[in-house]
Amino acid sequence: MKKNVLKRYLDSNLLRRILGALILGAITGIVLGFFPNAVQPYVAYTKFFGDVFIRLLKMIVVPVVFFSIICGSASIEPAKLGRIGVKIILYYLLTSALAVFVGLVFANLLRPGFGFSVIGSAAAKAKISEAPAMNQILLKMIPTNPMEALAQGDMLPIILFAMLFGFAVSFVRSSKDELLRKSGDTVFYGCNGAAEAMYKIVGGIMQYAPIGVFVLISIVFAQQGPRQ
Repeated sequence: MKKNVLKRYLDSNLLRRILGALILGAITGIVLGFFPNAVQPYVAYTKFFGDVFIRLLKMIVVPVVFFSIICGSASIEPAKLGRIGVKIILYYLLTSALAVFVGLVFANLLRPGFGFSVIGSAAAKAKISEAPAMNQILLKMIPTNPMEALAQGDMLPIILFAMLFGFAVSFVRSSKDELLRKSGDTVFYGCNGAAEAMYKIVGGIMQYAPIGVFVLISIVFAQQGPRQ
């Protein structure tokens, strides 16, 4: 009986389960908001499950991005790398410019913080930091230590290194030397297998997503709900 219930749960639509958990979490949080004395014990007992979900997501992001980009880059024929590389750089610059533009527009329209005054010696001494120059942004994209970037989850250096590594694998796979070709294929299929393994882990984490979403949403609504 338990196996049948679990099987039906796993076979059901994941998006519906997550949306259902979100709605139930919101309702639970709102109800808890009417009982202030119950909020703290609820958070103490359930926060662990929400933290588990967040940590699982953080755990898998870097490996998924790293191996996926390597596989994608290594699949491109060397003859096409130049044209595609230019397109990637242009795409990055355009999306960055668009993000800045949208942020400025919404900041001016919504005016967050308008009407509030910042009081305190620390706030009085605070200085507005200047936006980094483009050359500094580009320098930060180049990792001095790829392993350190992977350990710290610094995404831009990780993406750049993974792309360069993938392009290098593509050249090795196209080498006239048979031994190099075999070595390149070994690296490519190894990374491809690692990427597929990461996708399996993501699938497992997403099965836990409804529980994590329910807990996180219920805590937010309980702490910031009708009691405010």
